[in-house]
Amino acid sequence: MDNHNNPIKRINVKLYLEIFLITLKIGFITFGGGLAMISVFHLEFSEKRKWVSDTEISDITAAAQTLPGIIALNTSVLTAYRVAGIPAAIFAGIGTLLPSFIVLSIVTVFYSAFIENPYVRGALRGISGVVAALFVSTLNKLYKANLCDRYAVIIFIISCALIFLFPSLNIIYIIIGGALAGFILYFVILKKWRVNGND
Repeated sequence: MDNHNNPIKRINVKLYLEIFLITLKIGFITFGGGLAMISVFHLEFSEKRKWVSDTEISDITAAAQTLPGIIALNTSVLTAYRVAGIPAAIFAGIGTLLPSFIVLSIVTVFYSAFIENPYVRGALRGISGVVAALFVSTLNKLYKANLCDRYAVIIFIISCALIFLFPSLNIIYIIIGGALAGFILYFVILKKWRVNGND
């Protein structure tokens, strides 16, 4: 998506308010943390409104995990910035944080009643199953959008192997390693091959 030709960038406060309400809704209805929210961000920003592509959502997710802070907030702010610049990012950040602030304030007051209630615990377990299903569905879509050649597939397989073989390894090292591998493959080796007339 070309930022210079994107008409969404020129839309006023109405768009910012819409982004705020979307992120506010996501914050209230999504359980399971930042990774669980990715599927809802994909649904709202990519599938429903076509503001960003599947590939852009994947890139934003990767960037959000490399930055310090909350993954959900980083994803929300970066996605909104991609759509409509800094004002939208601010609205999205507020919309993402507000539900957590409200819910945590309520839970803090009634913590004992919530944590000991078997119905609440059962509901949370059920929600966790739905969140897992949503995440798998989104993962499948992002897989199709990003693993477009054999080099991306190789990086994907190596990354999965590292994650499963070394579960204590910080994900940031895998992301940085993938970025370096991608840079070397796509901008150095492949460029050299094309200059030499090879595929």
